[in-house]
Amino acid sequence: MSVPMTLHSLTSGGRRCAALAAVTVWMLGAACGASSSSSSSNESPTASPTTATHIASVDACSLVTAAEASTAVGTTVTDLTAGAGAQTPGICIYGSSNGDASIFVLAQVYPDTSTADSVSPEQMAAVLNGQMGVGNAKAVQGIGDKAFEYTATSSTGGGIAIFVFKANVVLMIAVSPTTNSSKVETLAKAAVGRF
Repeated sequence: MSVPMTLHSLTSGGRRCAALAAVTVWMLGAACGASSSSSSSNESPTASPTTATHIASVDACSLVTAAEASTAVGTTVTDLTAGAGAQTPGICIYGSSNGDASIFVLAQVYPDTSTADSVSPEQMAAVLNGQMGVGNAKAVQGIGDKAFEYTATSSTGGGIAIFVFKANVVLMIAVSPTTNSSKVETLAKAAVGRF
């Protein structure tokens, strides 16, 4: 899969991008290992009182705008994926002209909520920890169905990644450099509101 090469060529933070690319590849492949909920049954289906929300698709670059990303890092950033030729669906990368600031948005749509719920925040942290020092997950209330935030440190600086689960979508927003979790949470709330 060419995702890591593409991400590395888009930003200058090689280790940071390698970690994000590893999470991306893991998230894209997570659905393959999930058990299928489809089975044949002789029972008649019963109507459920409420229909579960199903999100058909999301455009990562419409979830977080360049202006919002710029506010989060305190400097002007632009959409680096716009001029990259072949784009990877569900991924948007914003970066500053000098490469010191970046915002990575990944929105993965799964077939159903059960498959999305099979994505484990602990496994994502383990993937990130292979490339960067990642702190334990902190549950964040009021964003999506559930959300977890991680603080990362590396030789290129620190950042915060938030993983949000909403219906059948898993959203990751990583902001570097930052130590301000409220700015990252504001981005996540706005993004979820645009599903």
